[in-house]
Amino acid sequence: MSRICDFCGKTYQQGNLVPRGVGNRVTRRTTNKRKANLRSKRLEINGRMVRVTICASCLKRLKKDIKEANLALVQAQAQVAA
Repeated sequence: MSRICDFCGKTYQQGNLVPRGVGNRVTRRTTNKRKANLRSKRLEINGRMVRVTICASCLKRLKKDIKEANLALVQAQAQVAA
């Protein structure tokens, strides 16, 4: 499984851990990888169930969009019924 979000392309961030030795002098560097918060989910896309790797922020956004779409649908049905 690749460690990349299928929606936004988010992956790890790389940086250096720089401990200070004598005074402010740098004695060594260690690379540090911060990994994205990825989840494996099964979503319905174009009528088919597909397994996707999605980061937590995209999943949160997706849930919010679905909730807003359902709310708009209910409001539209209420207007038609009235």
